Amino acid sequence: MAVQSSEEPAASGSNAATIARIVALVGDPGFHIDPYPAYRAFLDAPGWETPSGYRVFSRYKDVQDIMRDFDGFGQEGIPYPNFHVLNPPEHTRLRKLVAKAFTQRAVNERYDQIVAFVNELVDDVIADGKMDFMQRFALELPGRVGASLLDVPYEDIPQWNQWLWAIGQFRGKTNYLTEGTEAGKKAATQAAAAAADYFRHLIAERQSVRGIDMVSALLGAREGEDKLSEEEILYSLVLILGGSLHTTASQLGNTFRALFENPDQLAALEADPSLVNGAVEEGLRYDGSLQAEYRVCRVDTEVNGVPVKQGQHVILAVGAANHDPLQFPEPEKFDIRRANAAQHLTFGMGIHRCLGAQLAQSEMRIAVETLLRRLPKLRQAGGMVQHEYDRWRGLSSMPVVWEVA
Repeated sequence: MAVQSSEEPAASGSNAATIARIVALVGDPGFHIDPYPAYRAFLDAPGWETPSGYRVFSRYKDVQDIMRDFDGFGQEGIPYPNFHVLNPPEHTRLRKLVAKAFTQRAVNERYDQIVAFVNELVDDVIADGKMDFMQRFALELPGRVGASLLDVPYEDIPQWNQWLWAIGQFRGKTNYLTEGTEAGKKAATQAAAAAADYFRHLIAERQSVRGIDMVSALLGAREGEDKLSEEEILYSLVLILGGSLHTTASQLGNTFRALFENPDQLAALEADPSLVNGAVEEGLRYDGSLQAEYRVCRVDTEVNGVPVKQGQHVILAVGAANHDPLQFPEPEKFDIRRANAAQHLTFGMGIHRCLGAQLAQSEMRIAVETLLRRLPKLRQAGGMVQHEYDRWRGLSSMPVVWEVA
């Protein structure tokens, strides 16, 4: 079925046969392993309504327009505090204060440290000639960066991972067919509370002894007389925890998988390391670690001809938008020289764009360049294992090998 132009108004009632096909594709047990066939069907049914009651928008322009329209589309609430799901003016105030800890200067100051972490991880495995990339590198790097940002023991990272996987029971699977279970909501709420309790003790320590870490930076963030409350800091840190750990780890795995599955692109990058930025951006577009976002319609409106009523909950299928052929010609092709790859929506857009995007991109560029330089002929060596979450897309295992000098 031909993909309709995003500029053309779409009928509010999409073809029933198309919807039935989409529901079958999403309900397939293999959807979390390869969602892209379903996403191609999404593009033929703008604003289709899910069995769970959401409207799904997947065309690039539709998703972009909704992300930019924070007056018309607000954030969907969750059963535990998190400043990412606030709306203006509360979100505007908090973001302005929290962003002080995520300036480009702050990222640049971490550059040498990230280089050192990457090299230390390579030193640990280089003589072995093989490793599980996800376990020995992808999860380790953002864990070390995160521990350094907060100035906490690296030994605490496994506990962070347990909290994040528990939160994923509620937020890691997209609500295409169901809204999630009460058990999942309970597990996520308890994990978020446990993480907040961890940070509460950390904040108490830093109140008396400030350092150059993220907690101290948030405690010191001011705009005139305005500053963050303890609860605002707590749940900002819970958000930073998730953004700095699992999404970056998953994106590292997704990007290297794309390189391994496209040996011509891998060879081009090995021959010309200056292409690393393009490889990172195209990896984020081609197979992003964040596949969907949620919104709630705040006023009766239309999205390119599709009526959306006030109170209607909406899924933004970011993974599908990143494969919209009207924005990215030949979207199924992984091309590290793609001119507009950086226009991907994996980090979001507008007032809710990921605060840690620059830090994550820096980690990924350093990791890709260093691994290909120091581990000659790095290649996949065995079956990969996809983890169970489709909204937070990534691998739990990817064996790799390289030549040992």
